[in-house]
Amino acid sequence: MESPQNPPYTKDRHLGAIFFRRVAELGDRPFVKLQRNKRFEEISWRDFGAMVQNVLLALYAIGLAPGERVAIVGENSLQWLCADLATLAGGLPNVIVSPTLSDMMLLRILGHSRCRAAFVQNPTGVGRLLNLKSQLPALSHIVVMEGAESNLPNTLSFAHLIERGAGVEEGRLFEILESVHKNDLATIMYTSGSTGEPKGVMRTQDNLLSNISNGGEIVRSAPEELFIIVLSLNHLFGRFGFLKSVAIGRTTAIIEATELELNLKLVELLAGTSLAVVPRVMERIWQSILEEDGNGELWEQLETLDRKKTELAHLNRDESRQFDELKARLKNVVKKSLGGRMKYISYGGAAMPPRIMRFFELIGIPLIGSYGSTECGGVTLSGIIDTKPGSLGKPFPNCEIRVAEDGELLVRGPTVTPGYFENPEATREAIDAEGWFHTGDLGTIDAEGCLFITGRKKDIFNCSDGSNIYPGFIELLLENDPFVRQAILLGDRRPFIAALIVPERKKIAGELHKEESALTESEIATALQSRIDQINARLEQFETIRKFAVLQNDFSDEVRTVTVFQKIKVDRKAVEQRYQKEIEKIYGLAEERGA
Repeated sequence: MESPQNPPYTKDRHLGAIFFRRVAELGDRPFVKLQRNKRFEEISWRDFGAMVQNVLLALYAIGLAPGERVAIVGENSLQWLCADLATLAGGLPNVIVSPTLSDMMLLRILGHSRCRAAFVQNPTGVGRLLNLKSQLPALSHIVVMEGAESNLPNTLSFAHLIERGAGVEEGRLFEILESVHKNDLATIMYTSGSTGEPKGVMRTQDNLLSNISNGGEIVRSAPEELFIIVLSLNHLFGRFGFLKSVAIGRTTAIIEATELELNLKLVELLAGTSLAVVPRVMERIWQSILEEDGNGELWEQLETLDRKKTELAHLNRDESRQFDELKARLKNVVKKSLGGRMKYISYGGAAMPPRIMRFFELIGIPLIGSYGSTECGGVTLSGIIDTKPGSLGKPFPNCEIRVAEDGELLVRGPTVTPGYFENPEATREAIDAEGWFHTGDLGTIDAEGCLFITGRKKDIFNCSDGSNIYPGFIELLLENDPFVRQAILLGDRRPFIAALIVPERKKIAGELHKEESALTESEIATALQSRIDQINARLEQFETIRKFAVLQNDFSDEVRTVTVFQKIKVDRKAVEQRYQKEIEKIYGLAEERGA
């Protein structure tokens, strides 16, 4: 009988085969460091490989067949990572579902994908699925990732699954690995909006590897590499970083943190060589650094000199010496705060504030942004390839991009999805006969091949979790409320959804039994918030309105018009220009321009 240390297969044709090769090569080297409260649990490649092997074998032992879908409904955990790799390696396409979705959306996704099994976080997750079970005829097994064995129907504990897999002959693993081919479906990630059915973006095994390799060879990581993820693995960007770690053999650390809460001491303790964040988290890291030991004053001095250098093209001798000294001091501070080994920080999901970009550029730690969509694997091109200010960079070698006659950006290559799961109509709309995926983004490509995004072809917001939001639908919900006269939604490629609202002051005053002229701004804001809370309760979490600004006057025809058929048309670009200060205040970027 073969052992994992001497795998008989020779072709790394899918991620699962590569993973088990890395297990054999790296053995006791740390695979993942996972935060458990205030400490980190370290798991070796060998131990994690055994977990993945047992879960994979157990899924087949309980009756699953190749190609049957398996849902993973949970947040970052060792069991989540294990479920992801076991299903990918085993030719059981997984369906990644955020546990924050409503029961209605959960039902629609699991029903459409006809999942045969589902991993859920805890007993609460089990209860949700059991309540929906009568409407999910394909679902036969529920695995609870955290918690002991229960007597609930159709339910297994994660520990029981591992025990079941340990009893299967080991040679079966290699039979399964060899049966998985590059064009097989690997995963489905649903992207949805406020209108219409969710669309399941299919990713094949070759799609995944093409995203990781970027058209070149998959090269082993250096032993000292440690990649830190401060993202939910339900977020495409975070998951891509993890799967890349699997392929290249680097250690991954996963921090439990929301975008508003990050303990920088954990980052320092881990001493990672690279970091993946969304801009909102990067802003918190930056602010934390500036708040320590007068660093903010050092930055203000450096920034002043930097602006002068840009405007005048030179500094005098004393200013140049001070400029270099300030850079060196801040570089040492940041280097220590990030653990001393940080080479670069990658980000996605939204634009990075220019002031933060410049800060890290000056101290020598590049912030590398990327452009992509769920359909293209999340990363089509990156600023790491010959970027220039304002540009999103150039495409990777295995991706082609071009701009259609109407200005829409098109993408083609092995990273592009074969289509939407069991939705041929949507597939035909998105991918043309020549294989070009129509992104819906408007853009330009300069003479050097750098991409600049200029807008959206359709009125759809791209969310940082890969979901789509139809702003017109939510704006209609707002304007149907008696307290709201007019509303415009914000949030495309931003960290959260917000709104600009013109209140119906007369209605609010009547509700409060006051004269309209006597209303305070606080009373108006409180009244609007109560109505927004009600509307948010009808939306998915990623759609909810987290902040809003109250405007004094109606929107001008420049930004909002009503057609002859009473259809509201919003010029999103004009909104950004006209209400720049209000938008910057909402997203905390007013300091970017010295406001």
